[in-house]
Amino acid sequence: MRGIGNGFTLKPFYDASHFNLNFVMTATSVAVLSFLGFDGISTLAEETTGGNQAVGKGILWSLLIVGALFIIQTYLAALIVPNWHSFNDLNTAFYVVAGKVGGPFLTDLTTIATILSWGFANALAAQAAISRILFGMARDHNLPHVLARVHPRFKTPYMSTLLVAIISLLVGLTFMNDSGTLSEIVNCGALTAFLVIHIAVINHFFIKQHSHDYWHHLIVPIIGFIIIGFVMINLNVLAKEIGGIWLLIGIGYYLILRVLQRNTEMNL
Repeated sequence: MRGIGNGFTLKPFYDASHFNLNFVMTATSVAVLSFLGFDGISTLAEETTGGNQAVGKGILWSLLIVGALFIIQTYLAALIVPNWHSFNDLNTAFYVVAGKVGGPFLTDLTTIATILSWGFANALAAQAAISRILFGMARDHNLPHVLARVHPRFKTPYMSTLLVAIISLLVGLTFMNDSGTLSEIVNCGALTAFLVIHIAVINHFFIKQHSHDYWHHLIVPIIGFIIIGFVMINLNVLAKEIGGIWLLIGIGYYLILRVLQRNTEMNL
């Protein structure tokens, strides 16, 4: 190995001389993008044979295994190159680390593995998850019913899948030279959804069902809401502006649906 650091140490986990809470929260917003893949597993609940319980176990096991792998590889990379300021471009940091350990061969192998995992596997998983969400909303009459069409042979929501593919292609071409901004915009949307989920937990269990489980149905959601809110503060201005506009559009669309639903019920 070439360019290895000073051996095993706990500094990659915590170094008082370089610790910055705002930087940690910014990094957390990037980590949210990785969590979206695990969350997407839940959208395939109707296509599994084990039911909701199997899906829940799949999410937890995937989160634990992949999370451990992420932590280990990041820790080892920080041991090899302790000073991250030495990287010319943080987006290619892992490739530089791979080159220090195994030379050009390992750099090329890391590049190929990244293309296969991110370019194909992750993209397909994300597209499958999003198309199932659109399918479910269309089936519940919250989106045009055409998105609820199921392919007669493959039994998959092919219209919503095609729509997601087209939008993904257009967005990818638009931000192909600015993936960092795109990631923050996606993260802002995900974080906003997570904030709403925490509010929904309190509303459903604590307010409507009068739950006495204060820890799970009140305290934990409040803690999660505060942490996610702090992470969102550290996103760039453009991401927060686009996320805010998208949220307002969603609220407006929801209110329109409610009005139309009430009018339909009154006519019946």
